[in-house]
Amino acid sequence: MSDFIDFKSELNAEQYEAVCAPIDFPALVLAGAGSGKTRTLTYRVAHFIRELKIPPQRLLLLTFTNKAARQMLERVQALTGVESWRFWGGTFHSVASKFLRAEGASIGLEPDFSIADAEDSEKLLKLVVGECMPKFFANKNNPKAALLKDIISFSRNTCLPMERALQERFSWIETPPEDLEKIAGAYEARKRASKVCDFDDLLELWLKALNEDDILRERYQGRFANVLVDEYQDTNTLQCRILDSLCASGNISAVGDDAQCIYSWRGANIGNILGFKSRYPNAKIYKVGLNYRSTPQILDFANDVLSEVDNGDDFKKSLEPSRADSRKVQVVRAIDAQSQARVVADLIEELTFGASAPYRLSDIAVLYRAHYQAMDMQLQLQYRDISFAITSGLKFFEQAHIKDAISQMKFAANPLDFVSFARFLKFMPKVGDKTCERIFFNARETAEKRNISIPEALSSPEVLAKVPEVSREIFSAMAKDISSLYKSVKISRAPNAMKTDLFDSSAPRVAPKDMVGLVCGGWYLDLMKTAYEDWQDRRADFDSLYEYAARFPDLDMFLASASLEISEGAGDNKELFGERVSLMTVHQAKGLEFPVVFVIGAADGMFPLQRCIDEGDIDEERRLFYVACTRAKDFLVVCFPRVTFGKGHSEMREISRFVKIVKPALYEKNY
Repeated sequence: MSDFIDFKSELNAEQYEAVCAPIDFPALVLAGAGSGKTRTLTYRVAHFIRELKIPPQRLLLLTFTNKAARQMLERVQALTGVESWRFWGGTFHSVASKFLRAEGASIGLEPDFSIADAEDSEKLLKLVVGECMPKFFANKNNPKAALLKDIISFSRNTCLPMERALQERFSWIETPPEDLEKIAGAYEARKRASKVCDFDDLLELWLKALNEDDILRERYQGRFANVLVDEYQDTNTLQCRILDSLCASGNISAVGDDAQCIYSWRGANIGNILGFKSRYPNAKIYKVGLNYRSTPQILDFANDVLSEVDNGDDFKKSLEPSRADSRKVQVVRAIDAQSQARVVADLIEELTFGASAPYRLSDIAVLYRAHYQAMDMQLQLQYRDISFAITSGLKFFEQAHIKDAISQMKFAANPLDFVSFARFLKFMPKVGDKTCERIFFNARETAEKRNISIPEALSSPEVLAKVPEVSREIFSAMAKDISSLYKSVKISRAPNAMKTDLFDSSAPRVAPKDMVGLVCGGWYLDLMKTAYEDWQDRRADFDSLYEYAARFPDLDMFLASASLEISEGAGDNKELFGERVSLMTVHQAKGLEFPVVFVIGAADGMFPLQRCIDEGDIDEERRLFYVACTRAKDFLVVCFPRVTFGKGHSEMREISRFVKIVKPALYEKNY
């Protein structure tokens, strides 16, 4: 590390201007994808220390993840030689914790408070609900503890009243807002009595201390010569208010990109970055748009995706290339999702196989809007023995809700299969291993006494008596569905259905896809709505399972294939190293880059999602598509299926509206 930093020669003109922006004016640096955002931020810190002689303890550096915080502080140390511990720096939550340990007494918070992690918070919330509203979880329409925690957290981070929070993010929840407010209040009281803070408390109490203690606020406003914020477009309302309180004198350097604001579902508010000058009237905006990542062809395509966006003159920008010309973006139309997967796999083999192949598997990413859209891609890569890593979650057949659905069909096919029975039964409230055993063995005894099947026995009074009261209504609905499913299996296995040709369509068997339709609705879907924040994405997974089941003539063949998929995938593709293609959602790809990127499912209703189209809210979908395109360095391929198959119907698809607006001269049409 040299004592001298030649800022002008080590930075491009745009970066240099942003790095050397006057400290006495609020600065908003709009750093586009691949433009060296982190470099700009760290060099600005170095400029403060080396050129302006500001002590490191007078600089506050804020970011969103521990990994990003570590990388930022390590780069600053490597550049300046100043140890990272000398800065006030880290995630919003870690800095809030440090602040409250030192200053929490001003709002009655003792310095030895505990911090509850996500699991601890959920357990505490369950206890509180049991005390203040004992029958809350008995109502199947009320959210389960994990979702309840998400609702309360969203309300707090967006600073929205509970009723508004429900309308904006959880419109399917039927629980009265006042009930949720009561629980939130009791939860708050229990935490204070126990000297416990959850992650949201850290931010709320930080803001409370600044708002309620004028002397404290003024002291901290004067303490920091500058507050530097990374990924400013991802701040939520609560974080923005903290920054506005700390930086009332304009001592803020915010770095971000409105075009990459893609986390509103977590509370991120794009209005924070768009309204920066309205809150800091003397702010100066600096644009850093020279891109070091992608080819000119990829950048032209990505810029056109945003051509219809108008956030005002201050935010007009486009990515400029620093690299030489290369091949055009390819847009590929496939017949259906299976055909799309084959096309992508063919290209992967072409790009990576052979001694002269230009790329390795680890150079390639396949991106998609939602996890369910990747099922056929996973199956195709697995079939060809092309190694891949799922970085956006579990493999399709390893997901809990998919296993639950398959376990219902396995039990209907073999009612003595206790493991499958327990698998889906434990999704019900107050049902654990011991309860499952009591219910199962009682059902088996009842079936023997009455000479009926176990699925039919599940509806008997003897069995219902063993079910916890809170789950009896759900259990009755389940028993009815399982009995119907069992009867469907019997019809399929009847002698006149067992023909020599398994693919004889005249055989009166009930198709596996119809059985999937039965198990993926009704009682299970009702429980999913109250258990998972992303229940709509999980329901979409069932459409993919339905499409997969439609490929098989009978249930036994379907279950055998599904079981093999689960077994072959178990323990595989978990490590994110080595020669493997990366499969991930676009959200997971944010901040990453790959030489070759495939964006699949680029059709209206898939990207953008249909629910976003229906709600007239596609602005963030457009930004998400832009983020997907700008992950590519050398080669971008955008694919879409012409036909998709859902529950009981097929649907013709049009290419995504985000591709339609791109000038045809900017890509090669491969159809």
